[in-house]
Order: sequence, then structure tokens, then C-alpha cells
Amino acid sequence: MEVVDQGTCLVSNAEAMELIADIKREAKEGRYMRPKEAHVMSCKVKDYFDSTNAKNVTVDDVEALYKVLEHFTPLVGQEGLRKTEMLNMANLRPTTLVEMFAIIDHAEVRFGDDKLEELLDICQTNLTAPPEPEAAEEGGEEEEGEEGEEDE
Repeated sequence: MEVVDQGTCLVSNAEAMELIADIKREAKEGRYMRPKEAHVMSCKVKDYFDSTNAKNVTVDDVEALYKVLEHFTPLVGQEGLRKTEMLNMANLRPTTLVEMFAIIDHAEVRFGDDKLEELLDICQTNLTAPPEPEAAEEGGEEEEGEEGEEDE
């Protein structure tokens, strides 16, 4: 297979999950036979997405976010958000300014702190925040411990 035009199609994690589900459904319906390697690869990709917060976001959520971000204005004379930056916001769901600085090139120059805070609010409004792995694990263990203490 040859890549004819690299970068013509940017796909969010939610869109990739939906595509994998559609392919799997079509294969189950007997529309075509997938090679074993394709099945294994799609299972691994799905497992990866299931380990992230991608499973909690729908394509409609991502499209709604894109519509809002397309109209988000930078500081006067600066470049607006690029498609790759919007895609990374949809996939990574930033919750802090530090994460925004990692996603957006020259973020402070192009947007300034106030606009970046506004971008964070937009992301949090349109998408669920990613779970914090350490806090989720610790919280689960504490709850179990507390329940055990109550029973005694």
C-alpha cells in the first residue's frame, strides 16, 4: 500500500473507534473476510482506546468541539487554531494550561493566558476530562478499605 497524500485525513480517537466498530460489525455480518492480522490489529487498537478516555467521547462530541474551536479567535494579528491542534485537544482533553502549552505552538504569543483559560473551559464543557490513573486507583483502594472497616 502506498500513501498518496499524507495528512489529508485527520481522525480523532472517537472517529477511529467508530470506524473499527463499523468494520467489525460488517465482518460479523459476513460482508467480507478480514485477514487475521487486520483483526488482531483492530483488537489491539480498540484495547488501547478502551484504556484511555476515548471510549467516553462520541464522534458527535468531537464534531461539536470542532465547531466551537473553528470560531475561536486568537490575539490580534496571530494565527488561529490549526487542525492538528484541534485534533490533539479532542484526543488529549487538556485540563491545565501546561497541557495547552504542549498542544498549541507558541500558545502564549498566539492566544495569551485568558484565551487559553477560555479554551480549557471549552474543552471541559464539550468533552469529559480524562481520568487520573493514580487518583482513580487510590480512590478505589480507599473505598474498599473503608467498606471493610465498616463491616467489622
